[in-house]
Amino acid sequence: MRIDTLKKMDTDLQDVVQYTLDIHGETHNMNNYIGKNIKIEWSGDVICSCKKVMKKFYRSGFCYQCYWDSPMASQSIFKPELCTAHLGIEERDLEWEKEFQIAPHYVYLANSSGIKVGITRGSQGVIRWMDQGASQAILLAEVPNRRFSGDIEVSLKRFVADVTNWRKMLSGTPDFVDLVQLKEELSLHVPEELKQYILPNNTVTEIKYPVRKYPTKIKSVKLERTPIIEGELMGIKGQYLLLDEDRVFNIRSHEGFISKFSHQEIAKQGLLF
Repeated sequence: MRIDTLKKMDTDLQDVVQYTLDIHGETHNMNNYIGKNIKIEWSGDVICSCKKVMKKFYRSGFCYQCYWDSPMASQSIFKPELCTAHLGIEERDLEWEKEFQIAPHYVYLANSSGIKVGITRGSQGVIRWMDQGASQAILLAEVPNRRFSGDIEVSLKRFVADVTNWRKMLSGTPDFVDLVQLKEELSLHVPEELKQYILPNNTVTEIKYPVRKYPTKIKSVKLERTPIIEGELMGIKGQYLLLDEDRVFNIRSHEGFISKFSHQEIAKQGLLF
């Protein structure tokens, strides 16, 4: 992908999550910009992972061709319980699907906007939790392929959510939850043939975010409606930039937007660029 496109921020778990944004060949420590003015200017074009430049994506960050042909846009990406690569059955590209699906996956419980169950590849780990704005998380199971993780997730989402309520997540820090106790209770509902994959380790990861002020009445801003977005950065949580005037901007949902990024100190008499 071109270096002048937006992409999700990299994260590093420290006392407070550290965020970096790579764009224009420069790495920006976003935590340093909290309390400063930032500006994102969209060129009006987007670029698909296949390198095709266009005015807008067809769906889900893909051009028309990729949405219908690429294994990265297949149904099993969104519904892992549909994965079949471990059975040698192709969906779109068996070689790619085997590499992606037949690898260790984790099932976890996270507290972001309330409790949710989710899955992540073994290589992602805590990155997934930080991207979702989780304040607490615990691993529930480690399985040898993506399909098994999807089967466990399906069995548990009868009891807890499987998506994050992003508005609630951006409203503040959620109440503490005893994840060890919850893991014990939910483990009873894992299918018998998959109980062997439940992890005995009950380490709870706690995550704090660099937020000076949470919005009180959230206003989501998008580049399609406002090609130039600027204002004081009040904090960062998940992949959201929290701006003044209760505005929030989702970096992740704007991946592939060919844009400019800049920052500046806030002048005493107003905002200047």
